[in-house]
Amino acid sequence: MIPRIRILPVLLLVAGTALFLLLEWIGGATYPLDLAAIQRSGPWRAAHPDAAGALILYTHLGSAFALLPMTAVGASWLWWHDQRARAAALLMAVLGTRIAVEIIKAVVDRARPSLEAHPVVVHSQSFPSGHAGNSMATFLALALFVAPKRWRRPAVAAAVTASLIMGITRPILGVHWPSDVLAGWILGAAAALLAWWWLGLRGERSAA
Repeated sequence: MIPRIRILPVLLLVAGTALFLLLEWIGGATYPLDLAAIQRSGPWRAAHPDAAGALILYTHLGSAFALLPMTAVGASWLWWHDQRARAAALLMAVLGTRIAVEIIKAVVDRARPSLEAHPVVVHSQSFPSGHAGNSMATFLALALFVAPKRWRRPAVAAAVTASLIMGITRPILGVHWPSDVLAGWILGAAAALLAWWWLGLRGERSAA
């Protein structure tokens, strides 16, 4: 049986996600902060064009064209090494997040920031940020399920850092409200940790 203390962080993330969605849905509780951040992003990009260009390149790592091949390689490696439960957990976290993001986008139907033209082409709704959610789920799941046990903690730290940077680029580039990004991070982390918890229920978490 899994001790309750191990389940608590997962439950808190799930509860936090639900609360955040509720606040957004009811009345845009975060709008003043969102608006203030977006109003500052345009002048910053104009003043730092080279840095903005680097952020555009980095943000492409959060697209499906980058994250899905990473996931496929990780899952294939695990399957090849007869760690099929870990491969399944990885796919559950990554694909589950992608499905959840699309469903929530359709339900909430929040418009993107439109105060000014932004340098990245986008076609979907704003809430939650797919780049933030999918990068968090993918990077964190790869660190948890693929990295050797002795390297797991630094891998998790690197994964979270990479996703945090990914999310921060989105409001700076003017394509997401900051609250979109926060919701994406929470959703992606919850998916990866739920998959990690599921693996623990199977008694396979300690594998190298």
